[in-house]
Amino acid sequence: MTNKLSLTLTLARKDWRLFWADRRAAVLCFIVPVLLASAFGTIFSRPSSGGAANLSVLVVVEDDGPFTRQVANDLLASPRFDAKEVSRAEAEAAVAHRKAVAVVLPGGFERLKSWQPGVTTEQPELLLLHHPNAAPERQMTQGVVMEAVMKRVTREAFADVLKGDDAALTPPFRVEAMAVSPHAGTQFNSYSHSFCGMTLQYLLFWGMESGLLFLRERQRSVWTRVRAAAVPLSCVIGGKSLATAFIALLQVLVTFGVGYVAFGVRIDGSVIGFVLLAMTACGLAAATGLLVAAIGGTEARARNVSILVILGVSMLGGLWVPGFLLPAWARDVSLSLPTTWALRGFETVTWQGGGLRAALPSIAVVTGFTLLLLLVAALRLKFTERSLRPGQA
Repeated sequence: MTNKLSLTLTLARKDWRLFWADRRAAVLCFIVPVLLASAFGTIFSRPSSGGAANLSVLVVVEDDGPFTRQVANDLLASPRFDAKEVSRAEAEAAVAHRKAVAVVLPGGFERLKSWQPGVTTEQPELLLLHHPNAAPERQMTQGVVMEAVMKRVTREAFADVLKGDDAALTPPFRVEAMAVSPHAGTQFNSYSHSFCGMTLQYLLFWGMESGLLFLRERQRSVWTRVRAAAVPLSCVIGGKSLATAFIALLQVLVTFGVGYVAFGVRIDGSVIGFVLLAMTACGLAAATGLLVAAIGGTEARARNVSILVILGVSMLGGLWVPGFLLPAWARDVSLSLPTTWALRGFETVTWQGGGLRAALPSIAVVTGFTLLLLLVAALRLKFTERSLRPGQA
Protein backbone atom coordinates (compact mmCIF):
# COMPACT_ATOMS: atom_id res chain seq x y z
CA MET A 1 0.00 0.00 0.00
CA THR A 2 2.81 2.39 0.94
CA ASN A 3 4.65 1.54 -2.26
CA LYS A 4 1.58 2.29 -4.38
CA LEU A 5 1.07 5.62 -2.63
CA SER A 6 4.71 6.52 -3.25
CA LEU A 7 4.40 5.63 -6.93
CA THR A 8 1.20 7.68 -7.23
CA LEU A 9 2.83 10.75 -5.68
CA THR A 10 5.90 10.32 -7.88
CA LEU A 11 3.77 10.25 -11.03
CA ALA A 12 1.78 13.26 -9.81
CA ARG A 13 5.04 15.13 -9.19
CA LYS A 14 6.15 14.27 -12.73
CA ASP A 15 2.98 15.81 -14.21
CA TRP A 16 3.37 18.85 -11.95
CA ARG A 17 6.87 19.45 -13.31
CA LEU A 18 5.70 18.95 -16.87
CA PHE A 19 3.00 21.58 -16.31
CA TRP A 20 5.54 24.19 -15.21
CA ALA A 21 8.08 23.23 -17.89
CA ASP A 22 6.41 25.70 -20.26
CA ARG A 23 6.12 28.73 -17.98
CA ARG A 24 4.25 30.92 -20.43
CA ALA A 25 1.61 28.29 -21.12
CA ALA A 26 1.26 27.69 -17.38
CA VAL A 27 0.76 31.39 -16.66
CA LEU A 28 -1.88 31.60 -19.39
CA CYS A 29 -3.82 28.86 -17.61
CA PHE A 30 -4.35 31.33 -14.78
CA ILE A 31 -4.71 34.52 -16.83
CA VAL A 32 -7.32 33.33 -19.34
CA PRO A 33 -10.13 32.49 -16.86
CA VAL A 34 -9.54 35.78 -15.05
CA LEU A 35 -9.82 37.75 -18.31
CA LEU A 36 -12.95 35.87 -19.39
CA ALA A 37 -14.63 36.33 -16.01
CA SER A 38 -13.72 40.03 -15.93
CA ALA A 39 -15.11 40.57 -19.42
CA PHE A 40 -18.40 38.79 -18.73
CA GLY A 41 -18.80 40.56 -15.39
CA THR A 42 -18.22 43.97 -16.98
CA ILE A 43 -20.68 43.29 -19.80
CA PHE A 44 -23.51 42.27 -17.47
CA SER A 45 -22.69 44.68 -14.67
CA ARG A 46 -25.45 47.09 -13.62
CA PRO A 47 -25.34 50.17 -11.38
CA SER A 48 -25.85 49.44 -7.69
CA SER A 49 -29.14 51.37 -7.82
CA GLY A 50 -30.50 48.71 -10.14
CA GLY A 51 -31.25 51.19 -12.90
CA ALA A 52 -31.02 50.30 -16.56
CA ALA A 53 -30.12 52.37 -19.60
CA ASN A 54 -33.03 54.10 -21.33
CA LEU A 55 -34.31 52.49 -24.49
CA SER A 56 -33.55 54.27 -27.77
CA VAL A 57 -36.89 55.07 -29.42
CA LEU A 58 -37.70 57.06 -32.55
CA VAL A 59 -41.09 58.75 -32.87
CA VAL A 60 -42.61 59.29 -36.30
CA VAL A 61 -45.65 61.59 -36.48
CA GLU A 62 -47.72 61.27 -39.68
CA ASP A 63 -50.91 62.86 -38.33
CA ASP A 64 -51.19 66.61 -37.77
CA GLY A 65 -53.97 66.53 -35.15
CA PRO A 66 -53.47 68.08 -31.69
CA PHE A 67 -54.24 64.82 -29.87
CA THR A 68 -51.58 62.98 -31.87
CA ARG A 69 -49.10 65.75 -31.09
CA GLN A 70 -49.85 65.41 -27.37
CA VAL A 71 -49.24 61.65 -27.51
CA ALA A 72 -45.96 62.22 -29.36
CA ASN A 73 -44.86 64.77 -26.76
CA ASP A 74 -45.68 62.30 -23.97
CA LEU A 75 -43.50 59.67 -25.63
CA LEU A 76 -40.66 62.11 -26.21
CA ALA A 77 -40.79 63.15 -22.54
CA SER A 78 -40.97 59.60 -21.15
CA PRO A 79 -38.22 58.99 -18.53
CA ARG A 80 -37.89 55.39 -19.79
CA PHE A 81 -37.06 56.42 -23.35
CA ASP A 82 -34.15 58.11 -25.00
CA ALA A 83 -36.52 59.38 -27.69
CA LYS A 84 -36.40 61.79 -30.57
CA GLU A 85 -38.70 62.64 -33.46
CA VAL A 86 -37.56 61.69 -36.98
CA SER A 87 -38.99 61.03 -40.42
CA ARG A 88 -40.32 57.63 -41.53
CA ALA A 89 -37.29 57.01 -43.76
CA GLU A 90 -34.82 57.83 -40.97
CA ALA A 91 -36.69 55.55 -38.57
CA GLU A 92 -36.68 52.61 -40.98
CA ALA A 93 -32.96 53.01 -41.65
CA ALA A 94 -32.15 53.09 -37.91
CA VAL A 95 -34.38 50.11 -37.14
CA ALA A 96 -32.81 48.07 -39.94
CA HIS A 97 -29.43 48.47 -38.23
CA ARG A 98 -30.94 47.75 -34.77
CA LYS A 99 -30.12 51.20 -33.48
CA ALA A 100 -33.61 51.84 -32.08
CA VAL A 101 -37.26 50.90 -32.03
CA ALA A 102 -39.63 53.24 -33.89
CA VAL A 103 -43.16 54.29 -32.91
CA VAL A 104 -45.20 55.46 -35.89
CA LEU A 105 -48.34 57.55 -35.26
CA PRO A 106 -49.97 57.21 -38.70
CA GLY A 107 -52.56 59.35 -40.42
CA GLY A 108 -55.98 58.92 -38.84
CA PHE A 109 -54.58 58.39 -35.35
CA GLU A 110 -56.42 61.55 -34.29
CA ARG A 111 -59.69 59.58 -34.36
CA LEU A 112 -58.65 57.98 -31.08
CA LYS A 113 -59.48 61.28 -29.38
CA SER A 114 -63.19 60.59 -29.66
CA TRP A 115 -63.02 57.05 -28.27
CA GLN A 116 -65.63 56.14 -25.66
CA PRO A 117 -65.86 53.00 -23.49
CA GLY A 118 -67.93 50.30 -25.15
CA VAL A 119 -67.55 51.74 -28.66
CA THR A 120 -66.60 49.01 -31.17
CA THR A 121 -65.98 51.14 -34.25
CA GLU A 122 -62.84 50.70 -36.36
CA GLN A 123 -59.75 51.40 -34.28
CA PRO A 124 -56.85 53.51 -35.55
CA GLU A 125 -53.53 51.73 -35.82
CA LEU A 126 -50.24 52.50 -34.10
CA LEU A 127 -47.20 50.94 -35.76
CA LEU A 128 -44.08 49.66 -34.03
CA LEU A 129 -41.00 49.12 -36.19
CA HIS A 130 -38.34 46.84 -34.75
CA HIS A 131 -35.44 44.66 -35.83
CA PRO A 132 -36.16 40.90 -35.95
CA ASN A 133 -33.66 40.38 -33.11
CA ALA A 134 -35.12 43.15 -30.94
CA ALA A 135 -38.25 41.45 -29.61
CA PRO A 136 -37.51 42.37 -25.94
CA GLU A 137 -37.03 46.03 -26.87
CA ARG A 138 -40.27 45.94 -28.83
CA GLN A 139 -42.17 44.50 -25.87
CA MET A 140 -40.85 47.15 -23.51
CA THR A 141 -41.67 49.91 -26.00
CA GLN A 142 -45.18 48.56 -26.50
CA GLY A 143 -45.87 48.62 -22.76
CA VAL A 144 -44.71 52.23 -22.33
CA VAL A 145 -46.60 53.36 -25.45
CA MET A 146 -49.82 51.67 -24.27
CA GLU A 147 -49.52 53.44 -20.91
CA ALA A 148 -48.90 56.85 -22.48
CA VAL A 149 -51.70 56.53 -25.04
CA MET A 150 -54.28 55.27 -22.52
CA LYS A 151 -53.48 58.09 -20.12
CA ARG A 152 -54.02 60.64 -22.90
CA VAL A 153 -57.22 58.90 -24.07
CA THR A 154 -58.54 58.87 -20.50
CA ARG A 155 -57.93 62.58 -20.18
CA GLU A 156 -59.93 63.22 -23.34
CA ALA A 157 -62.75 60.78 -22.56
CA PHE A 158 -63.26 61.92 -18.98
CA ALA A 159 -62.32 65.58 -19.29
CA ASP A 160 -65.53 66.70 -17.60
CA VAL A 161 -64.94 64.45 -14.61
CA LEU A 162 -61.24 65.13 -14.24
CA LYS A 163 -61.56 68.89 -14.77
CA GLY A 164 -57.87 69.22 -15.47
CA ASP A 165 -56.82 67.29 -12.37
CA ASP A 166 -54.15 64.93 -13.70
CA ALA A 167 -53.63 63.53 -10.20
CA ALA A 168 -56.89 61.63 -10.67
CA LEU A 169 -55.13 59.49 -13.28
CA THR A 170 -52.71 58.17 -10.68
CA PRO A 171 -53.24 54.41 -10.16
CA PRO A 172 -55.06 53.55 -6.92
CA PHE A 173 -52.14 51.34 -5.88
CA ARG A 174 -48.37 51.43 -5.89
CA VAL A 175 -45.95 48.73 -6.95
CA GLU A 176 -43.05 47.78 -4.71
CA ALA A 177 -40.46 45.30 -6.00
CA MET A 178 -39.02 42.88 -3.46
CA ALA A 179 -36.40 40.23 -4.15
CA VAL A 180 -37.24 36.94 -2.42
CA SER A 181 -34.37 34.56 -1.71
CA PRO A 182 -33.85 31.67 0.72
CA HIS A 183 -30.79 33.56 1.99
CA ALA A 184 -31.41 36.89 3.67
CA GLY A 185 -29.62 40.03 2.55
CA THR A 186 -28.52 38.73 -0.83
CA GLN A 187 -27.70 41.05 -3.70
CA PHE A 188 -26.81 39.83 -7.17
CA ASN A 189 -23.26 40.50 -8.26
CA SER A 190 -22.56 40.03 -11.96
CA TYR A 191 -18.85 39.60 -11.26
CA SER A 192 -19.54 36.81 -8.77
CA HIS A 193 -21.68 35.00 -11.35
CA SER A 194 -19.10 35.42 -14.11
CA PHE A 195 -16.15 34.36 -11.94
CA CYS A 196 -18.06 31.26 -10.79
CA GLY A 197 -19.10 30.38 -14.35
CA MET A 198 -15.83 31.06 -16.13
CA THR A 199 -13.82 29.29 -13.44
CA LEU A 200 -15.91 26.16 -13.86
CA GLN A 201 -15.70 26.31 -17.64
CA TYR A 202 -11.95 26.68 -17.63
CA LEU A 203 -11.55 23.86 -15.13
CA LEU A 204 -13.22 21.61 -17.67
CA PHE A 205 -10.91 22.88 -20.39
CA TRP A 206 -7.93 22.26 -18.14
CA GLY A 207 -9.20 18.73 -17.55
CA MET A 208 -9.47 18.30 -21.31
CA GLU A 209 -5.88 19.47 -21.84
CA SER A 210 -4.67 17.10 -19.13
CA GLY A 211 -6.55 14.27 -20.79
CA LEU A 212 -5.09 15.10 -24.18
CA LEU A 213 -1.60 15.03 -22.64
CA PHE A 214 -2.37 11.63 -21.15
CA LEU A 215 -3.67 10.45 -24.52
CA ARG A 216 -0.50 11.74 -26.18
CA GLU A 217 1.64 9.85 -23.68
CA ARG A 218 -0.27 6.64 -24.34
CA GLN A 219 0.47 6.98 -28.04
CA ARG A 220 4.19 7.63 -27.54
CA SER A 221 7.17 6.00 -25.87
CA VAL A 222 6.52 7.71 -22.53
CA TRP A 223 3.63 5.38 -21.83
CA THR A 224 5.65 2.36 -22.92
CA ARG A 225 8.44 3.19 -20.47
CA VAL A 226 5.99 3.75 -17.61
CA ARG A 227 4.21 0.47 -18.19
CA ALA A 228 7.50 -1.39 -18.71
CA ALA A 229 8.46 -0.41 -15.16
CA ALA A 230 5.54 -2.52 -13.91
CA VAL A 231 3.72 0.51 -12.50
CA PRO A 232 0.12 -0.50 -11.67
CA LEU A 233 -2.54 1.17 -13.77
CA SER A 234 -4.26 2.36 -10.61
CA CYS A 235 -1.14 4.33 -9.65
CA VAL A 236 -0.99 5.92 -13.10
CA ILE A 237 -4.65 6.94 -12.91
CA GLY A 238 -4.24 8.18 -9.34
CA GLY A 239 -1.13 10.21 -10.13
CA LYS A 240 -2.68 11.80 -13.20
CA SER A 241 -5.89 12.63 -11.31
CA LEU A 242 -4.02 14.06 -8.34
CA ALA A 243 -1.83 16.33 -10.47
CA THR A 244 -4.77 17.56 -12.57
CA ALA A 245 -6.93 18.23 -9.51
CA PHE A 246 -4.16 20.05 -7.64
CA ILE A 247 -3.40 22.37 -10.56
CA ALA A 248 -7.14 22.96 -10.98
CA LEU A 249 -7.39 23.89 -7.29
CA LEU A 250 -4.56 26.36 -7.76
CA GLN A 251 -6.50 27.89 -10.67
CA VAL A 252 -9.58 28.27 -8.46
CA LEU A 253 -7.56 30.02 -5.77
CA VAL A 254 -5.88 32.40 -8.22
CA THR A 255 -9.07 33.22 -10.13
CA PHE A 256 -11.21 33.91 -7.08
CA GLY A 257 -8.29 35.72 -5.43
CA VAL A 258 -8.12 38.17 -8.34
CA GLY A 259 -11.91 38.44 -8.29
CA TYR A 260 -11.83 39.37 -4.60
CA VAL A 261 -9.06 41.95 -4.94
CA ALA A 262 -10.20 43.56 -8.22
CA PHE A 263 -14.00 43.17 -8.28
CA GLY A 264 -15.14 42.47 -4.74
CA VAL A 265 -16.09 38.83 -5.31
CA ARG A 266 -16.56 37.49 -1.79
CA ILE A 267 -17.58 34.30 -0.03
CA ASP A 268 -20.59 35.64 1.85
CA GLY A 269 -21.73 32.15 2.84
CA SER A 270 -20.01 29.03 4.11
CA VAL A 271 -16.24 28.96 3.62
CA ILE A 272 -16.26 25.22 4.26
CA GLY A 273 -18.92 24.83 1.59
CA PHE A 274 -16.80 26.81 -0.86
CA VAL A 275 -13.74 24.65 -0.15
CA LEU A 276 -15.72 21.45 -0.62
CA LEU A 277 -17.23 22.74 -3.85
CA ALA A 278 -13.80 23.74 -5.12
CA MET A 279 -12.45 20.28 -4.35
CA THR A 280 -15.36 18.52 -6.05
CA ALA A 281 -15.10 20.80 -9.09
CA CYS A 282 -11.37 20.06 -9.34
CA GLY A 283 -12.15 16.37 -9.05
CA LEU A 284 -14.65 16.78 -11.87
CA ALA A 285 -11.91 18.37 -14.00
CA ALA A 286 -9.60 15.43 -13.29
CA ALA A 287 -12.35 12.93 -14.11
CA THR A 288 -13.07 14.79 -17.34
CA GLY A 289 -9.42 14.50 -18.33
CA LEU A 290 -9.33 10.77 -17.68
CA LEU A 291 -12.51 10.28 -19.65
CA VAL A 292 -11.05 12.18 -22.60
CA ALA A 293 -7.94 9.99 -22.48
CA ALA A 294 -9.98 6.81 -22.10
CA ILE A 295 -12.53 7.22 -24.90
CA GLY A 296 -11.05 10.00 -27.02
CA GLY A 297 -9.43 7.89 -29.72
CA THR A 298 -6.99 10.10 -31.62
CA GLU A 299 -5.86 13.39 -30.12
CA ALA A 300 -7.40 15.53 -32.87
CA ARG A 301 -10.77 13.79 -32.62
CA ALA A 302 -10.74 13.93 -28.83
CA ARG A 303 -9.98 17.67 -28.85
CA ASN A 304 -12.78 18.55 -31.28
CA VAL A 305 -15.41 16.47 -29.51
CA SER A 306 -14.32 17.67 -26.05
CA ILE A 307 -14.52 21.34 -27.02
CA LEU A 308 -18.01 20.81 -28.40
CA VAL A 309 -19.19 19.00 -25.27
CA ILE A 310 -17.61 21.46 -22.84
CA LEU A 311 -19.08 24.48 -24.61
CA GLY A 312 -22.46 22.75 -24.70
CA VAL A 313 -22.58 21.90 -20.99
CA SER A 314 -21.24 25.37 -20.16
CA MET A 315 -23.99 27.11 -22.11
CA LEU A 316 -26.81 24.88 -20.85
CA GLY A 317 -25.41 24.96 -17.33
CA GLY A 318 -25.71 28.75 -17.16
CA LEU A 319 -21.97 29.42 -16.98
CA TRP A 320 -22.21 32.12 -19.66
CA VAL A 321 -25.54 33.80 -18.93
CA PRO A 322 -28.15 33.18 -16.21
CA GLY A 323 -30.22 30.07 -16.80
CA PHE A 324 -33.57 31.90 -16.86
CA LEU A 325 -32.65 33.32 -20.27
CA LEU A 326 -32.70 29.78 -21.70
CA PRO A 327 -35.89 28.14 -23.02
CA ALA A 328 -37.85 25.88 -20.69
CA TRP A 329 -36.62 22.64 -22.29
CA ALA A 330 -32.99 23.76 -21.89
CA ARG A 331 -33.55 24.53 -18.19
CA ASP A 332 -35.00 21.05 -17.72
CA VAL A 333 -32.06 19.41 -19.51
CA SER A 334 -29.56 21.45 -17.49
CA LEU A 335 -30.63 19.68 -14.28
CA SER A 336 -28.90 16.57 -15.58
CA LEU A 337 -25.54 18.36 -15.99
CA PRO A 338 -22.83 18.70 -13.33
CA THR A 339 -22.09 22.27 -14.44
CA THR A 340 -25.55 23.41 -13.39
CA TRP A 341 -25.17 22.03 -9.89
CA ALA A 342 -21.60 23.24 -9.51
CA LEU A 343 -22.63 26.77 -10.48
CA ARG A 344 -25.59 26.67 -8.09
CA GLY A 345 -23.31 25.62 -5.30
CA PHE A 346 -20.69 28.30 -5.93
CA GLU A 347 -23.34 31.03 -6.22
CA THR A 348 -24.98 29.77 -3.03
CA VAL A 349 -21.84 30.22 -0.96
CA THR A 350 -20.62 33.42 -2.66
CA TRP A 351 -23.08 36.23 -3.40
CA GLN A 352 -26.18 34.42 -2.07
CA GLY A 353 -24.65 33.97 1.37
CA GLY A 354 -25.88 30.39 1.84
CA GLY A 355 -24.57 28.07 4.53
CA LEU A 356 -23.06 24.63 4.29
CA ARG A 357 -26.45 22.90 4.43
CA ALA A 358 -27.65 24.88 1.40
CA ALA A 359 -24.55 23.87 -0.57
CA LEU A 360 -24.65 20.17 0.34
CA PRO A 361 -27.04 19.12 -2.50
CA SER A 362 -24.71 20.68 -5.09
CA ILE A 363 -21.66 19.10 -3.47
CA ALA A 364 -23.34 15.70 -3.46
CA VAL A 365 -24.44 15.87 -7.11
CA VAL A 366 -21.04 17.07 -8.41
CA THR A 367 -19.30 14.39 -6.34
CA GLY A 368 -21.61 11.77 -7.82
CA PHE A 369 -20.83 12.89 -11.36
CA THR A 370 -17.10 12.88 -10.57
CA LEU A 371 -17.16 9.33 -9.23
CA LEU A 372 -19.23 8.15 -12.18
CA LEU A 373 -16.84 9.66 -14.75
CA LEU A 374 -13.83 8.28 -12.87
CA LEU A 375 -15.38 4.81 -12.83
CA VAL A 376 -16.16 4.87 -16.54
CA ALA A 377 -12.68 6.16 -17.40
CA ALA A 378 -10.90 3.63 -15.16
CA LEU A 379 -12.88 0.71 -16.54
CA ARG A 380 -12.26 1.83 -20.09
CA LEU A 381 -8.51 2.28 -19.51
CA LYS A 382 -8.28 -1.09 -17.79
CA PHE A 383 -10.12 -2.79 -20.63
CA THR A 384 -7.83 -1.14 -23.19
CA GLU A 385 -4.72 -2.23 -21.30
CA ARG A 386 -5.93 -5.80 -21.01
CA SER A 387 -6.62 -5.95 -24.72
CA LEU A 388 -3.08 -4.75 -25.45
CA ARG A 389 -1.27 -6.61 -22.67
CA PRO A 390 -3.36 -9.52 -21.43
CA GLY A 391 -2.99 -10.24 -17.73
CA GLN A 392 -0.75 -7.20 -16.98
CA ALA A 393 -3.22 -4.38 -16.37
